[in-house]
Amino acid sequence: MVKTTEFKRFYKKLYSLLFIMKKKNIIAIIMTAIGIALITSALVIVYASYPPRGNTIDAAITDYFYNNRSDALELIMYIITYLGEILVYIGMLLLLYYLWDKKRTYRTMSLLISSTVINVSTKAIFDLPRPPSVQHSDYIKEISPGLPSGHAQLSTTFWGMLGIFLKKVMIVFSILLPLLIGFSRIYLGVHWFTDVIMGYGIALIILALYIFFGEYVENFLNEKSTIIKILVTIAICAIFAILAIFLFYNRVEHYEEQISSALKLIVMLATLSISYSVEGSLINFSNEIDRWWKYLVRILIGAITFGIFYFGVSMLFDLAINAVAWVGIELTLDLIRYAMLGPALILFAPWIMMKLKV
Repeated sequence: MVKTTEFKRFYKKLYSLLFIMKKKNIIAIIMTAIGIALITSALVIVYASYPPRGNTIDAAITDYFYNNRSDALELIMYIITYLGEILVYIGMLLLLYYLWDKKRTYRTMSLLISSTVINVSTKAIFDLPRPPSVQHSDYIKEISPGLPSGHAQLSTTFWGMLGIFLKKVMIVFSILLPLLIGFSRIYLGVHWFTDVIMGYGIALIILALYIFFGEYVENFLNEKSTIIKILVTIAICAIFAILAIFLFYNRVEHYEEQISSALKLIVMLATLSISYSVEGSLINFSNEIDRWWKYLVRILIGAITFGIFYFGVSMLFDLAINAVAWVGIELTLDLIRYAMLGPALILFAPWIMMKLKV
């Protein structure tokens, strides 16, 4: 009788657990399983032969597209692959920040930059070459290691996050665009098949982790003071920076450029996050727009602000680089420029919009 009662209690707890399990958590479990399967498959294919890049699957796929490449389709694939550039995503996210939902956009932006840092760090860990440069499209020049594909990983992260927020509206884009961008990298000869599927796998796990823990982390931070949020941001970005330097320094070709690229994104993530932490008390920017023309004005203000602080400041700093004979001046000024983007885009541009009442 006692055992029967205990079994009923266990059954009820198990049923309750399954019943209350949210649909999104089931999706996250499926995404994690697929992600692990893709990563495992890529590593098995790569390391099943010696040297690691000697497997016949990668070689056969790359050779096929190289031997059957057409000029027209190559140009189309280049346009598609360009959609996977980090600056394109940042530009799109800025528009979404000003015109749609600043909270969801900030979450997407933070996860995208974090995914980028994870990607370049993983490249440094494996340090495996891309296909031979002779097979690369004339449109593209790549110097970083190949495994995993950054374009495949970032496109899946970006469109996957929008798919999480917008669900049915974005589900087709969340699947189709990453597949097209990943295929373009293979077609253009700058990535092996295994690079692409591993990029997909890592991104799916990142998205699953966000689905599992994102809400809890956000609720935890929302209860903390602005100072705590800033300190957490600095700590996370410091860990990212240390990992990037440690993993790249003297370990891969062109490691100076790889470290520079990673540090610039980390600095931008830090200033974006800090600016977002204080934005509510300083600006309290609203996404509500009551006139169609205000959308255009916001786009114009955002584009001008980005142009001034990204391209304008770059040209100004180029003069300083030519005038100062110091080997570290270029990286230092680049880091300052990327650090300025956070307050410029999250505080300055919204402040202008609010003052103009647009």
